[in-house]
Amino acid sequence: MDRDHFIIIVYYFGTVELTGSRRWREMAQLLREHGQVTVICADGGCEDCDNIEIVHVPDCLGGSSVFSGRSQMGFLSTWLRRVASSFLFWPDRQRTWSRQAVARLNTLLDPRSRNIVVTSGPIFSVHSEMQRWVSINPDRALWVLDFRDLWTNEIAPGLQRRIPAFLSLFERPMEQRCHDSADVVTTVGEELALLLKKDFGGSPTVLYNGYLNKPSPEVVDFSHPLAIRYLGTIIPGLRSPKLLFQAAAEMQLTSKEICFEFWCNDSARVINEAVVAGVPDLVKCHGAVSQTEARRQSLSAGANIILNALVPESDQVVTGKVFELIAMGRPVLAVTGQGSELRKILASCGMPNCIWDRETASLALKALLTGHLTPPNDSGGRFSRQRSVAIFCKTLQGLPKAKI
Repeated sequence: MDRDHFIIIVYYFGTVELTGSRRWREMAQLLREHGQVTVICADGGCEDCDNIEIVHVPDCLGGSSVFSGRSQMGFLSTWLRRVASSFLFWPDRQRTWSRQAVARLNTLLDPRSRNIVVTSGPIFSVHSEMQRWVSINPDRALWVLDFRDLWTNEIAPGLQRRIPAFLSLFERPMEQRCHDSADVVTTVGEELALLLKKDFGGSPTVLYNGYLNKPSPEVVDFSHPLAIRYLGTIIPGLRSPKLLFQAAAEMQLTSKEICFEFWCNDSARVINEAVVAGVPDLVKCHGAVSQTEARRQSLSAGANIILNALVPESDQVVTGKVFELIAMGRPVLAVTGQGSELRKILASCGMPNCIWDRETASLALKALLTGHLTPPNDSGGRFSRQRSVAIFCKTLQGLPKAKI
């Protein structure tokens, strides 16, 4: 038998410049050392894909924006749009695309190799369509069911997919069939794995949303004002910088001392929170930038911000941004729950100064301004992509070769 043949089905595979689905884009690069890699996607995968076969399946319905919120839409319009999607599309609008993508497997399976198919959410229809394919084509391929986000058992505020929430009960049997049919279930955190095990059984494997490389250290100009930067998405009810703004107000910090800079999807919300806290002069918002520029801004920051919800229902949420910032080795101001997995990850990297109330926010800002905010350090590579791939390949050991 030849080496393994990995077939990754993901809606957007990403590019060098744009973020996209970096999880499997970077994992795919490393999996080339372990076998043949094929990717089925709607878009992305144009550069830096040597020895990776890219199979583009266009989405004729253009459904990629279904669940992406637009800040210019009013609350009522956004709510009605989500309700309509909840009632009309099961499990989401990409079902037609997912069926076409999964159908490509029939021509891509390699009879000389062990074929391992990876389906990755949160476009969850690709999971349900793969389950349907497996039921029709038993033993033709091994199936890895990958969760970047929870599906029907999401409990974090701001991340539930169905409105009203009870609609998830009708979708739950669909997800249960996927868990029962998959050969391996993977996810991005320990707490997520526990939730999946409790609700659906099995023993999910944790593959952290890690980092691929550690960039070379840069000499940072610490002249004032100190740049404190956030590059990412603002999610109402889940990610808010207001504790940092409130602490800066209480400390009576000025624009000559610090500047909060945001590259995000909802500048209006950020500015409003700064106004409410009384520090609008400390905040600047910018437009979207490429992934390369985002990394440059993070590397040259006096400190980078991570935002997480503070309620216990969100303790399992671990933004992939944390691992990228760990690799950069710059100081981090992390707003997250006191009992969250994200806090435990940062503590394991020698960074105890997380923020969950005004007191801890003030302590972290004071530590930063006095040069005592310890940057995270993953010296053992626990959170690297290389380690995730090693765990993934070890999980696959002993599984049989599927029949073509």
